[in-house]
Amino acid sequence: MADRRPTGFEVLARLDHPVHGLVEADIFVPAMEAAGLGRRLSEAVVSRAVQDWQAFDLGALGMTIAVNLPLDVLMMPDTPDWLEAALHGSTLGARQLVIELTESQELGCMPTLASAVERYRALGYRLAIDDVGPEIRDHRPLLDLPFSMMKLDRGLVLGVGDAAAREEFLDFALTAAHEAGLLVVAEGIEDASSWGRMAAAGIDQAQGFHIGYPMRASEIADWHADWIARGR
Repeated sequence: MADRRPTGFEVLARLDHPVHGLVEADIFVPAMEAAGLGRRLSEAVVSRAVQDWQAFDLGALGMTIAVNLPLDVLMMPDTPDWLEAALHGSTLGARQLVIELTESQELGCMPTLASAVERYRALGYRLAIDDVGPEIRDHRPLLDLPFSMMKLDRGLVLGVGDAAAREEFLDFALTAAHEAGLLVVAEGIEDASSWGRMAAAGIDQAQGFHIGYPMRASEIADWHADWIARGR
């Protein structure tokens, strides 16, 4: 946020339904995970992301790309292997890929999660704690693991809920994350006002409609050029 430099973008999953049209992730992803299809969905999303990265030369922008993985997929012993296979032969390397741990599943078996996170970091991946907020997840156990960044939930950033409790949580989470060496990203930056509040609070990076609306991979280069021009 200090210099408005674009740092990365996040892959969003959408379902092109023959009747209902374009369906957003919060509608179909929980059902797919409940049906045991989280791994197959993750593989499909990563595969498409790699294809788009190559097809539109997104590596030339010097940015990272983030993908969401549910907890059970993240902890599968062979997930790092298929990730490496998916990236093989492309210009997208582990250091450009950020893995976001989604909030869709309860935390459990912390030793197994710790081992998995350490393995990903050893391979060069960065990992983010996604959707942190006072009513979403207790992020404190995760701060002892080698995550790279923490992402604050959109509701927290937009000011949903009790103002005093929200400010207290924001101060606590920001301080704890920085003490653990994590970058802090604010999701839900929808206007200049929310940008200003989060910048004043000491947030490192921003994500939201004020920066860019969801777009196809083919539109990213034009958005990037326009953002840089406006930033100057």
